[in-house]
Amino acid sequence: MKVHRSTKPLVMLLVLLLFAVGIATPYVYAAEEQESTDKIQITYYYFSSCESCEDGQNFLNSLQGQIEDAISPDEYEFHLKNVFEEDIYNEFMERTKDMATDEFAPSPPMLEVNGTCLFGVDDITNKARSVILEEKENLRTEEERLASFRDIPAENSYFVYFYMPACDDCEKVQTYLANMDKEFALEQNRLSKLQVNYVNMGDLDNVPLAHWFFDQYGVPEERQKAPVMFYQNGYLQGYEEIVANMPNLIMNGKALNWQDIDYVPKDQDMSFGWKDWIFLVFTGVVNGLSPCGISLLLLLFSLLLSKHANVLKLGLTFIVARFLTFLLLGTVLYSAFEQISAVLEPVGRILQILIILLSIVFAVLNFIDFFMARKNEYGKIRFQLPPKLRAFQRNYLENTLNCGGKYLTGTVFIAGIVLSVGEFLCTGQLYLASILYMMQRQTAWDFIVVLEFVVYLLAMSLPLLLLTVLAKRGSQVLQLSEMTRGKLPWIKLLYGVLFLLFAVLLFLFMR
Repeated sequence: MKVHRSTKPLVMLLVLLLFAVGIATPYVYAAEEQESTDKIQITYYYFSSCESCEDGQNFLNSLQGQIEDAISPDEYEFHLKNVFEEDIYNEFMERTKDMATDEFAPSPPMLEVNGTCLFGVDDITNKARSVILEEKENLRTEEERLASFRDIPAENSYFVYFYMPACDDCEKVQTYLANMDKEFALEQNRLSKLQVNYVNMGDLDNVPLAHWFFDQYGVPEERQKAPVMFYQNGYLQGYEEIVANMPNLIMNGKALNWQDIDYVPKDQDMSFGWKDWIFLVFTGVVNGLSPCGISLLLLLFSLLLSKHANVLKLGLTFIVARFLTFLLLGTVLYSAFEQISAVLEPVGRILQILIILLSIVFAVLNFIDFFMARKNEYGKIRFQLPPKLRAFQRNYLENTLNCGGKYLTGTVFIAGIVLSVGEFLCTGQLYLASILYMMQRQTAWDFIVVLEFVVYLLAMSLPLLLLTVLAKRGSQVLQLSEMTRGKLPWIKLLYGVLFLLFAVLLFLFMR
């Protein structure tokens, strides 16, 4: 069959449309499924086989009334299932087959909340609310948890309630709150809705938040325990105090006008900000001015020029090898420090203190080197590679380049790796302090940490890249060497200031 020329565009458009629909449909279903799984799934299995039997709707209405002060309808999905229906019966039996014991035979009514099952009227009545609220707490992200303390309508009577799951008094308070009126008539015909933010103090993520509230409200240490309820102008601690005073507080309007809290979680407070990035780049550039690294590169240039080799190409090769070596060493050290801090916290803390003390010592030594360099007494400079190591580097580089032949690029790359390991003994002190600073400002190993290393090492490579470009343009190696030597006193002074600054910052951010 031939397709008329004028209809071809329409056919192609139709094919593209069908293709787009086919591609989009799974994503639509996936989005709907994701939205559904983000909600708390509440399923109530009941048995109704006559006109006067329970239809489940009364229970639904009762449960909604119990939880409306703490959870909104769009946060959960409720499913009513009559076990008298054959397919529901089979579903119920399959769901509970592994729960039966010699002393217990599962039977309706049963309430299931995201996998947690409650059986019997008494158990469901007493525990449904707490189970649902605990599940809500588990599903909330850090952002959602913080948002629940903000933008509270001024006319709402708002309370923050800290509880423990296995706490008799906490369960009594929750039962009291479940049966409490959810709306109050205040003076001047004002209506105020009760809004309670439930926070599980047994969740370790919420412990810092609880202590923040204790500090803000000046709660004595002996009263820092659940159940405790905070409102704008004060707090109530203990079941009897809550029950005795909460209604009067609401009626007197003392729970109105909640102000947004300024609590910042530790992981966000310790996150890497733009000031940290600027400091990281600055430190990287300063570390790139290390005489150890510059002298190695200038030595390479002098040997390459004697062979009439491509200084730009091989200089960049050397810098890339150095970059990768320092990246590997840095990430290994970062991971090792993280493991030590996580497994042996006291050892990790001792290591932090040791590096702070070393930073102070390095600062003092660099200040001394500054004065020695000002006097041109370079032999008395302490922060430089030992003479034997410098001699080894020179001999190794000369022998390696002599054997390079047509594989000179690969030879320089390998030499860059080997010599960078030796250079680490000199340049590594400031690098080590920078690594520990990154650890103090980050909470876990992730992509951001890798990016920090890349940015730092790129900044650290900038001075060497500049020298490579100057050497390529015909600048004499001797002139470059004299130029860097003339700046040595100020480099040493800058190093001393940075080490001192690191000592202060590492102390302030010590975990």
